[in-house]
Parts: sequence; structure tokens; C-alpha cells
Amino acid sequence: MFETTVAVVGTVLTEPKIRETPRGDRIVSFRLAGNSRRYDKEAEKWVDGDRLVVTVNCWRRVADGVIGVVGKTTPVLVSGRLHTREYESAGGWRTSVEVEAAAVGLDLARGNRFPGSADRLAAELDAVQGESGFDRSRPAAARSG
Repeated sequence: MFETTVAVVGTVLTEPKIRETPRGDRIVSFRLAGNSRRYDKEAEKWVDGDRLVVTVNCWRRVADGVIGVVGKTTPVLVSGRLHTREYESAGGWRTSVEVEAAAVGLDLARGNRFPGSADRLAAELDAVQGESGFDRSRPAAARSG
């Protein structure tokens, strides 16, 4: 059987749900939305394009890595196997688009919203300042001369 592998860049829409199989395998699931953006020359502004919403299922080690790191509104990159699942609901048959994640990473291009990132950055800058004598409290013009 052919597998369709995808990479989806987007924002987590829901808080991750953690569950376990009867065998004890951990699964973490969350909804992810990615939309394209394009520049509208006539309106002279960026506009949202098509939107893709998928359910991401993380198993075992990937699930363990996601817990405590990924939450609602976290910008992520998910790589994995794309598939659809059909199920019957009260209103009839429905289709769900899902990605079985092989890897989940934080989108560092939009990384200013990670929990504790400002504190970690300040601590790292303090460590660099102590090791190299770099004084970040002085203006850049004063440091260069």
C-alpha cells in the first residue's frame, strides 16, 4: 500500500488529549490548522488563503515528546503519514483527515509564544555575558567602539 507523507506547518487548535491503548501505548492527539497566505496586490495587504485542518495522532516516543511542550496556539511543524478515516455520526457518514506523526517540532520562525521562552532566553544571554564579558546592558553603539 502506498503511503502519503506530508509536512504541515500550522498552529495547534486544541489542547492535546492524552490516552493509552490497552497495551499501554501512549497516544497524544490534537487538531492543527495550517493556512496559506498570499499578498493581494490590489488591496496591498496579506490575505489568508485555503485552510487545512487535520487531527494529529502522536504515538509512543513522539507522544512523550509532545506532552508538556505542545499546547493550544503553539506553532508547530508536523511530519507524518496522511490518511482519512470515515465514521458514521448522527448526521450520516463523515470523513476525518488525520496525520500519524513521525515527528513534531516547534516552528522557530514564530517561536516567541513558547512557554518560558523569554525566561530561557534571558538566562542564556546572562550565561553568554558571564562567559564572554559581553555586556548586554550597554547600547550597541557603545559596545562597538
